[in-house]
Formats: sequence, structure tokens, C-alpha cells
Amino acid sequence: MKRLSILLILIVGLFSACSEDFLETSPTNQISDTDVFTSVEGSQTVLDGVLRNMRAYTDGRHDQFGVKAIDLTYDLMGEDLVQATHHWFGWDYRLDNNQATYAKPSFIWRQFYRIINNVNNILVNIDAATGTSAAQKANVKAQALALRGYSYHELATHFQQTYAANPNAPGVPIYLTPTTEGGPRAPLNQVYQQAISDLEEAIQLMTQTPYPRRHISDINLNVAHGLRARVALYMEDWAKARDHALAARQGVNLNTRAQFAAGFDSYQAQTWLWGLEINDEQSTIYASLFSHLDMSVGGYTGLNLAPKVVSQALYDQMLDGDIRKELIGPYTIAAGVTYDLINLKFNAGRPGGKAFAADYVMMRPEEMLLIEAEARWHLSDFSGAAGLLQNLWDNRFEEAPAVPASGQALLDAILFDRRVELWGEGFRMRDIRRLQIPLDRTGSNHNAYANNPLHLQLPANSPLFIYQIPIAEIDNNENITSADQNPI
Repeated sequence: MKRLSILLILIVGLFSACSEDFLETSPTNQISDTDVFTSVEGSQTVLDGVLRNMRAYTDGRHDQFGVKAIDLTYDLMGEDLVQATHHWFGWDYRLDNNQATYAKPSFIWRQFYRIINNVNNILVNIDAATGTSAAQKANVKAQALALRGYSYHELATHFQQTYAANPNAPGVPIYLTPTTEGGPRAPLNQVYQQAISDLEEAIQLMTQTPYPRRHISDINLNVAHGLRARVALYMEDWAKARDHALAARQGVNLNTRAQFAAGFDSYQAQTWLWGLEINDEQSTIYASLFSHLDMSVGGYTGLNLAPKVVSQALYDQMLDGDIRKELIGPYTIAAGVTYDLINLKFNAGRPGGKAFAADYVMMRPEEMLLIEAEARWHLSDFSGAAGLLQNLWDNRFEEAPAVPASGQALLDAILFDRRVELWGEGFRMRDIRRLQIPLDRTGSNHNAYANNPLHLQLPANSPLFIYQIPIAEIDNNENITSADQNPI
């Protein structure tokens, strides 16, 4: 009998070794491997390790630095971000990154199943764990559930087309307990239902047993609602998307023009719902989001190794007076080369910026506002949808124009504002998938690889939008064979 995928065995190995990079977190580093799940404190330590691994540099590859590397991949696969030179992430930009033997499918599979495996160990032990308060125990359990729900939704979106295209399409294996035996691909609707179940139980626990948040990296009630809103958005469950997005923003203000322009490198300078804080000691330097995205630091972009700019077509559609447009323009990078259409939204190299120790944004209230606005439009609440978009514009323009009042023009404005507001945060290819629209890079500045294959146009639901199951999973999981593979 074949054992569970080698990718999952690696996860178990990382856990049992309790490696410094994965599980050990200061100051709680005195818990033995065998006792780690018998106490709430030990489970919290594992949870902290999971969150740290979500921003960790792995496998010696500078395009693998946790979940934000995946987010950057999805923006590069769209039409709004241009990479001018073939380097790290160049294959992603070409949409030549999805085959079973390639590194990216393996990295994504491993990243999220590592989270699932570790939180499963928490969840099967937490009810019997000893120590601290009942409220903290409930909070650790709720965070573990939320991370599992988040991970299953991510896996579902990476390894299959959108839910609305075919809810019965093959999804990914579901594991609810630690195991070394591989499972089959569950139908997509079952994977989504598991994500819903986990997130709703997390929301219930956090609502019934409030517990103070320790840090921006912890998942709190707002974030759990936000993750649930994302799932509802993909399922086109508009009422749930509206309600959970609204709940996610409770007690949280939108970022002002000045806050939006503050650099997106420090959660303390802006209003984030969820973020991964990084300090100088934990910075992964060149293997980091800001090295690859931010022209103001001397990383891969700033040193002119893999410069990235805004799509001309996107810029041309943006309205004057918008701070988001004002942050785009000519800029001389650290290598001494001047580029046009540099976006200084991520501006960690400014005086006082965090440079390579920049924090990673995971969720903002503006994303939730836009989910709510889109949902209200589909529920025919046009005045509510328009009012939300107007509120956002009032915080982005010195003198905001009036948003469209209703109809297709209003929906188009909401969807376009997702592209503008969330640029560089990892949503564009996700939206192309869920909206089932084609990729169209024509009429812009996507000419960097004129002598190499670069897809300028692809149809809706192209096989190149999703990943194949990694070859290691095919080889080592007897319940998934080449017949179960996604098309190329």
C-alpha cells in the first residue's frame, strides 16, 4: 500500500523534528515534541509556528516565501502587473507554471497541506489539553479551524476552476485528522463545505467565548468573518458574502488617503484586518515579497533583475485625483535605471520604511467593502452597493466623483476598483477565475518577452489558470492516479 504523498510526509517530518524554522517560536521554546499537544500552551506554540511558516523562505528558491509568494504569482498571471525581465516569477508571468513536474504546484500543495496537517494535530487534541483558561482553549481551537478552512479554500481555488463553473468537479483530498494514508480528490462542493464548516465553527467559538487578540497575525472574529466572506464570494452566495463582509468590518475604519500612501510595509501605519509582522531578525531579504514587488528597496526589482510595473491599460483607465493613480509614475530604482509606471504603493524603501523587514498584508477592510458592494449589487441593492463604493472613493480622492448609481456601469466600477485598490495583494487571477472571464493583455505594455512565449490572450476557464496535481502526489498516493490529473 502506498503511503501518503511524500509532500505530506515532509510536513510530518517538519513537525516531528520541531525545527527552529517551523515550530519553535520565542519565548515558548521549552515544550517537548511528545507533550506539545497536551497543553493549550503547546498548541498555541504550534499555531504560532504555522503562522510563521506562512511567511517562511523554503527550498532555497527565492520565489517561495510563504503565502505572499503565491499571492504575487496570481497578480503576475493577470493583466495588471508587468514583469519586464525573465527571472524569478518569470514562468508565472508567462503562465507556464502549472504542470505536475514544475516547482510551483508542489510548493502550493505543500504550503497549505502543511498548515492542515499541523492544525489537525491541534484539533484532535485541544479538547483534552490542559492549562490556562477555557477561553484561551476555545480561541486556539477557533484559530486552528479558521486556518484549516482558509487552507481548503485556497487549495480548491488553486487546483480546480471556480466553484460556479462546476461544483461537482474534482477538488482536493480532505483530511480532518493526522494521517499517513493518502485520500482521493473530493468533489469541489465537499471541499467548499468543509471550508464553510470550519470557518462557521470558528466564528461561533469566537462569538460565544471572546478572547483578546494578542497580535495582528492572530485570526480574530473579524478575520474569520472575512475568510467566510471570501468563500461565499467564490460560491456566488451573495447574501452570505454581504453579511460576513459587513461583519468583518465591524469596528474597523477604512484607510484614509494618507494611510493608503504610507507604504504598505507596516500594519501599525495602516488599518489591516490581518497581517504577518516581520522584524529584522526574521526578514528573508531577497526571498521576500518586497524584494520582488517594491522598486524602492534593493531587491530583485530595485536592482533591475526582475522589474515589475503597472499595466499601461490599467493606468489609462484610472481616474485623475485618485491617490492610487498618484502613486504610479516615473521612478529611478536602486540600480540607477528610471522606469515609468512604477507603483509606490509598496514603498518600504522610503525614509523610515521597514525595507526588507516589511510586514505582509493578508486582509484589509477595503477588500471586505468591495465584497459587500459586489454582493449587494447582485442582490439588487443598488443604492447600498453605490453607497459603499462612494465611501471608498471619498477616502481615495481629494474630491471624489459620483459613482454610477446602478446597472452594469455600477458593477463594472466595483470590479474595476478591486483591480485598483487591491493591486499587488494577490487577487487579479483569482478574480479572472471566479468571474470566468478571459485573460486579455493586449493594448498594453506586456511586450517584455517579445522573443519568448508570453500569453497575451487566453479564454475563460483556461487550463493554464489552474495547477496540476504535483507529480509526487500522483506517485505516492494510491487514491490519486494520472487519470485524476487536471488537464494542461
